Amino acid sequence: MKKLLLLFVFCLSVSHTLKAQDIEYQSSQNIPAELLKNANAVIRKNNISIVIKDFDDVEVTTDRVVTVLNKKGLSDINAAESYDEDTKVDEIEATIYDAVGNKVVRIKEKDFKDVSAVSNGTLYSDNRVKYLDYTPRDYPFTIHFTSTVEYSTTAFLPSWVPLEYFYVSTQSSNYQVINNSGIEVKFKESHLDDYAITKNGNLNYTATNLTALVPQAYSPGFDTYGPIVKIAMKEFNMKGVAGVNNDWKDFGKWMNDELLSDVGELPKEVIDEVKTLTKDAKSQREKAKIVYEFMQERSRYISVQVGIGGWKPIDAMSVHNVAYGDCKGLSNYTKALLNEVGIESHHAIIYGDSNIRSVDKSFSSTQGNHMILYVPQLDDEKNIWLECTSKTNPFGYIAGWTDDRDALVVSDAGGEILHTTSYPTESNVQGTYAEVFINSNGTITASIQMITEGYRYSFREFIKDKTKEKRKIAYQELWGELNGLVVENSEIINDKEKVKFIENVEITSPRYARKTGGLLLFKPVFFNRNTNIPAKYEERKFDFKIDHGYIDRDEYHIALEKGVSIEALPEKISLETKFGKYSLEVVENKGGVNVVRFLQINKGVFSKNDYDSYREFRSQIVKHDKIKAVLKRQ
Repeated sequence: MKKLLLLFVFCLSVSHTLKAQDIEYQSSQNIPAELLKNANAVIRKNNISIVIKDFDDVEVTTDRVVTVLNKKGLSDINAAESYDEDTKVDEIEATIYDAVGNKVVRIKEKDFKDVSAVSNGTLYSDNRVKYLDYTPRDYPFTIHFTSTVEYSTTAFLPSWVPLEYFYVSTQSSNYQVINNSGIEVKFKESHLDDYAITKNGNLNYTATNLTALVPQAYSPGFDTYGPIVKIAMKEFNMKGVAGVNNDWKDFGKWMNDELLSDVGELPKEVIDEVKTLTKDAKSQREKAKIVYEFMQERSRYISVQVGIGGWKPIDAMSVHNVAYGDCKGLSNYTKALLNEVGIESHHAIIYGDSNIRSVDKSFSSTQGNHMILYVPQLDDEKNIWLECTSKTNPFGYIAGWTDDRDALVVSDAGGEILHTTSYPTESNVQGTYAEVFINSNGTITASIQMITEGYRYSFREFIKDKTKEKRKIAYQELWGELNGLVVENSEIINDKEKVKFIENVEITSPRYARKTGGLLLFKPVFFNRNTNIPAKYEERKFDFKIDHGYIDRDEYHIALEKGVSIEALPEKISLETKFGKYSLEVVENKGGVNVVRFLQINKGVFSKNDYDSYREFRSQIVKHDKIKAVLKRQ
C-alpha cells in the first residue's frame, strides 16, 4: 500500500512537471536536426494574419515563436512593433522559456522598451517603436511573441518572407490575407516553387522545414532567390490622403499630385540669386552644374522622417531657410532651383545601397529608401541623375550608392521606371605609374602617380579630406606589402569636371628586396598587388554576380644602383577568361627593369557551375602578382 501511494505521488509530480514544461517551447526536442545546421536561430512558428477591413483600416496579427541558439541569433527575435499617430499597437506581449520548456518570464506591454524609431542622424521623426530588450542567462531559449496592430495608413502592407535571412531556419510559417473590404489586392509570388511552401488558398501560404542558408561570396541579392510574397491594395490611404495603385503610372501620378505638387515654392531672394549666378552660363549643363554646386555649398544632409509616411518632402522654402534637409527635401529643393532657371527635372525614388538593388518594375507599391533627382536632358546629353545628399559628388556622378538600377521617376504624367547611370568596365580605370629606385641593400624609393576614374573614383575621393598624418596611415594600409613603408610626401588633385582623382605620392621602403648571399629577391608588382582569393565552397548553391567591372593599368620603371644588375626575371604571363584578362611583363630596359601589368574584371552574372573557374582565375592573379625577380649585387 505504501509503495502504491509513493507511485501515485510520483505520477502526480511527473504530470505537474510536464505541464509546467510546455513541450511546444522545448528547444532540446521537437526541432529537426536539419534545421539546427548552420542556424543561429530557428523560427518555430510565425503566423501572420492580415485582415483588410477598408482602404484605411487594416489589422495585422502576429503569433511568433523563435528558439535562439546562440548570441548571434538574438537579432532574429524580431519582437517589436513600430507605431505613430496612424498606427496603433492594440496588443503586444512575450513569454520566455528555457531549453526544456520552463516558463522564465512573461513580458507585458508596459515592460517593452518604447523609443523613437530613428537613428542619431535623424533630426526629428513621428515614428516610435516598442521592442523587447531581453538579455538571456543561458542558450538556447525560446520566445513566444504576439501582437495586434491597427493601421489606418495602408500604403505599406507586410510582405511574407518565410526564410527570413542567412543563418536562420524556419520550422513553420503561415501568411494569410483576409480581404473584407471589396478593394482588389495585388500580389506577387517569387521563388515559392524552390522551397517547401504550400498554397492553402487565395493569399494563404504555409512554409515548413526551411533550412538555414549560408551566405556565399559574390551571391546576388537575397531577394533574387529567397521566397517572398508581396501585396498591395489598389486603393489605399497614406496619412489621410487616398491613393490609387493600378500600376506604376497611377502610383507615380498620385505621388506627384498629392505629395510633390505643393512643395516647390522658393523665397524671392534665392530665385534672384540663382538667376544672377547662371545668367552668363553658356549651356544648360553649365547652368545646372552651377545650381547643383550652389545647393551643395549651402545645404547639408540630415534625416527628417515626418510628413506623409516619411514620403512627402519638406517644402523647398523651409529647406532653404534652415539650410538642411533629408534626401527628399534636398532633391526637391534642387528641383525647385533648377525650375527657376528653366531646367526640367523630376523626383526619383530608388533603393540606395552599395549593393545594386532595383525597384521592382513588375509590381507597383511603396518601394525604395532614397530619393534622387532625374534631369531628362541638358543640351545634347540625356538622362542625368543628381545625388543631392552629397556635398562632394561631381555634377551628375552617382557611383557607389544609386548607380545601375531601376528607379521610379515621378512627373505630371505619372510614374515611369527608368534605369540610372551605369559605369561600364572600360571607364572604371585605376592607373598606377611609378619611378622606382632599388639600392644594393634592398631599399626602394619611389615616386608614384595613381589616377582613378569612373566608378572607382568613389573609392579614392574620400582621402582628400584626411589630414597629412591620416593620409600617411591610409597609404600604409593600401600598400601594406611594402616593408616599413614611409610616406615622404603626397599631393592630391581632384578633377571633378573630368571625374578623375590623381594622387602623387613619394615613398621609401627599407629592405623591400630580400638579400640572399650576393642576390636580391624582390616582387616586381609593388603597388597594386591582389592578395585575396574568393572563398572555396564544397557546394556552390547560388549563381554569382560581379556588379562592377574594372581595369587596372600598372607601369613601373625601375632603376638600379650602380653595382646591381639583373640576374633573372619572370616570364611573361597572359591569361584570358570569360571573367576577365590578366597580363604581366617584366623586361630589362637600359640596365633597369620595366614592369607592365594589366587586369580587367568583367561585369556579369555567371552560373554557379563557373565559380570554381572564376576562383582559379583569381588565384592565378594572386600567384603572379607575388612572383619574384632576382638581382645580383657586386
